[in-house]
Amino acid sequence: MKKLKLVIAGIIGIYIITFMYQQHRTILEYRQIPYYSLELLVSPIAEVIEFHENADNYEEDERKEMLGNINVRFSTIFNKTGVGLSTEQKIHDRYFYKYNEARIDFALSFDKYMEATTREQREQAYRELKSEYSDYQTFLQLAEDDLMLPDPTLE
Repeated sequence: MKKLKLVIAGIIGIYIITFMYQQHRTILEYRQIPYYSLELLVSPIAEVIEFHENADNYEEDERKEMLGNINVRFSTIFNKTGVGLSTEQKIHDRYFYKYNEARIDFALSFDKYMEATTREQREQAYRELKSEYSDYQTFLQLAEDDLMLPDPTLE
């Protein structure tokens, strides 16, 4: 009978430890949502920068198609991200203004890039995008330091 009580107590202990670990993981993941919302915005801009650096390798029709695909991805991300910044008022107050400002700046510069007809116009729009991308990467690094909690189970 004593062994049965020990086995039951052990199973209950394992269950409690597992439950606590799952709660810990959930809290870490919840806390990382705002950062991932911020980070998602730059993925299509990085594609545009990479595309521009290899633009000479594409025909005009292929180039327009690829830019159209990037535009669809950017539009989707532009319209659907940022919700994660509403998880806590403190996070919203600290990051939403800069995020929204960068989102609008990226959209305007990306539109200039899409509408550019000459090589010089594309270069100018590319330089603007690259500058905004660099500034936003600096902002992301600061946000990562603040929002991404270290996983104590890995230490």
